[in-house]
Amino acid sequence: MTPTVYIYATDSHTETSIKDFLRKINSEITWIPRSPRQAKRPKKDYAIKDVLPVLTGRTGLDLENFMIEEIDMHPIIVLECPAILLEDDLDRRDAFVDQNEYLTEQHKRLSDKIKNIVHGVSAELICLYAAPEIETWLIEDWENSFGNAKLFNQQIATQLRPLINKMKDECGGSFEHYSHYRDNKFSDWLIDNIQSLSEKYRIENHEMASYSKSKHGSRFLGEIDPVKIEPKCRVYFSKAYHAIQRIV
Repeated sequence: MTPTVYIYATDSHTETSIKDFLRKINSEITWIPRSPRQAKRPKKDYAIKDVLPVLTGRTGLDLENFMIEEIDMHPIIVLECPAILLEDDLDRRDAFVDQNEYLTEQHKRLSDKIKNIVHGVSAELICLYAAPEIETWLIEDWENSFGNAKLFNQQIATQLRPLINKMKDECGGSFEHYSHYRDNKFSDWLIDNIQSLSEKYRIENHEMASYSKSKHGSRFLGEIDPVKIEPKCRVYFSKAYHAIQRIV
């Protein structure tokens, strides 16, 4: 019987493919996504092997509170699973603190909450943060996202790449540091630049020459390779990547 791990994810447009993405990191796990807007089930119907439907959810404290409340109601999650995984973007929440310190404090705070409500917790808590947003992962495997001619207009991609490289340099050489240097959302920056280039070159096929989380994010996430992302996202992604690989 394969181990089961519950994924507490935002489950918005991009994160609907998170289960398949995690399988690329550890295929030995049965991944079960959960969402803050998933209807609660009667306790008698709750089983560790259930594959529950994914609905649109929330982020930040709403997501964390949902995870804690569900564990409180169903302690089996942390007593019989080898791990639980919280997946979220940071979206500027880490802008004024040291990133390693932020990750350590978040992990301790949530772990302590879980231990306070369930005695004898055996599950490891893994925090998989996309900093500042999941577009970081998409860009860092360029060949399988924006650089893939089957998925995106290559005239736009060719012009976009130098802009992204320049922005990355301005952010200390890592997209994960973006929130320390810029106030606007990473996805908004990306969308605005793609739209400007599309208008400049009068691209008529907007499906291939635009970007939105709802239309492209999930598709790109299904194509990218976490192995290529790990060495480029050393603050948040790499730590979670290796923790996920170790789950047995």
